[in-house]
Amino acid sequence: MYVFDTTLEPETSLVANQAYQRLVFRLPEDVMTAVKRDQRRMLKRLSTGKAAPPWHGDGRVCFIYSASTSSSTPVFVDRRDSPLGDQGLQRVRPGCKVRLTLRQVWRRQQKPGTKLQVLKAQILHLDAPHQGGLASPHSIQEVSLALPLDLLQDVERLALHEDWSTQAWLRNAIETQVHRTRHQLGLDESMA
Repeated sequence: MYVFDTTLEPETSLVANQAYQRLVFRLPEDVMTAVKRDQRRMLKRLSTGKAAPPWHGDGRVCFIYSASTSSSTPVFVDRRDSPLGDQGLQRVRPGCKVRLTLRQVWRRQQKPGTKLQVLKAQILHLDAPHQGGLASPHSIQEVSLALPLDLLQDVERLALHEDWSTQAWLRNAIETQVHRTRHQLGLDESMA
C-alpha cells in the first residue's frame, strides 16, 4: 500500500453521466522508488525480465475505472474521512489536493507486469454534509445574502486580491468579526 498527498491533474474526469471515470495524478519520487522495488519483488516470482513501470515517464498515473461496476471504484471521502456522495463527488475538480491510497496489482495482459489501483481518494479541502443534518462548521455553505452594490463590489475586489472566492472571503470576514466580538465580550472559549 502507498499513501501520499498529490494534486489531481487537468486530465482528471469525474463526470457523473460518463461510463468511465479517470483520475490522473503524479507520484512523488519516494513512492516511485517503493513501487519499483515492490514491482521487482512481484515479478521475481514469475522469473520474468524487466517490466515497464506502472506510470508514464514523468511520473503521471492515469487510473480509469467503470462507474457502473464497483469492483475497481475507489472510495471517495472528505477531509474528515466521511464518505462523499454523488453530490460531493461533483465538486471534485482537477487541481484538488488529495491523499491517495494505492496498491500495486497484476496487470491482466499478455506481458507480465503490474499496475497501480486507487483504493481511496481523500479530498483534503472538502467536507461532506452530515446525513440528514447541517454541514460541518468548517464547510462553506451556500447562503443567499443581499448586500448593497457598493459593498458587494468591495467584497469581490478584496476576495480577488487575496485569491479567494467571494463566498470564502465573506465567510472568513464574518468568522473573524464573530471571534473579535466574542473576545471583547469575554465569551471566547480560549480564555476559559
